[in-house]
Amino acid sequence: MSLSRPHAMVTIDGRRLSSAEAALVRVTVTLSLGGGHDPAELILWPTSKFAGSAPGSKMSIALGDAGAEEDVWAGEVTEVAAGADGVIVAGLAGTLALSRSRVSRGYLDQTVSDIATDLAGSVTIDQVAGDQSLSAYAVDDRRSVWAQLLDLGRLIGAEPSSSPSGGLRFVLPRTGTPDFKLRYGAEILSWSGGSGTAADVPGVVAYGAASQAGADQWHWILKNPGGGGAAGGSLRTLGALRTQDVADAMTQALTDRAARGAVHGTLRIVGRAGIRAGDLVQATGLPTGDPGTLRVRTVEHVLDSRVGFVTTLTVEGAG
Repeated sequence: MSLSRPHAMVTIDGRRLSSAEAALVRVTVTLSLGGGHDPAELILWPTSKFAGSAPGSKMSIALGDAGAEEDVWAGEVTEVAAGADGVIVAGLAGTLALSRSRVSRGYLDQTVSDIATDLAGSVTIDQVAGDQSLSAYAVDDRRSVWAQLLDLGRLIGAEPSSSPSGGLRFVLPRTGTPDFKLRYGAEILSWSGGSGTAADVPGVVAYGAASQAGADQWHWILKNPGGGGAAGGSLRTLGALRTQDVADAMTQALTDRAARGAVHGTLRIVGRAGIRAGDLVQATGLPTGDPGTLRVRTVEHVLDSRVGFVTTLTVEGAG
């Protein structure tokens, strides 16, 4: 077994330096589902070759053992500041462009994936899912494209995120075989977590008569599409949902999300650059018993000159 020697490779405006060459004290990268734009932060010695970096510069980060680094993040520098430990270079992933863009558009008989692809515009697309067809869907420029994608994703249970190259990922939660198997006392350094009661899920109904008579029929808006509401729970009626099939798909997505959220925990593991938000992991050998397959919601990679490379995972049930 060879000794692990983790380090980073950082590229800013085309200049690629190792952690030693860049005089890197600490790098932190946070990856998430359906949240912000994956912030990254470098802490550098004041004499670092990257100390003079400017906001707007393209930046990418790879982590791992020497000679086997994996790309984990790409975006742009958003701030350069002086801190107590040196120079701080902060950045956000390439999906940031979607929060700077606003559009007003209408879509007729388009799939969710087609709408998401069109909204992404010139932003690189890594993966887009969603074959559900929406009879009518409208967006306006009162909110950013990123906010519109978050809303669109809620219809089918998709959660926008970024790829290692900074591109848009708009995918459904995975199920099946775990991507990574982690053992307590080996890869797993510490664990905390538990389970609780799943949150109440609102019923979702389509708002028009065509929902029951077929999508090809003339569409009439119903005065009370829910027939009085779901028994014992709240009811949601969305204008974009003209057919009951799509409304049922959203109901199932909300139900699945609530079930996953009933299991929660945090895993602190030996640095693993390949893990991303949305991956499935299997934790074994835990003192409290094995929780089964878990879904990663957030990943925090920290490479520190004093403590080494550590990855912290926030997890939920895999459904």
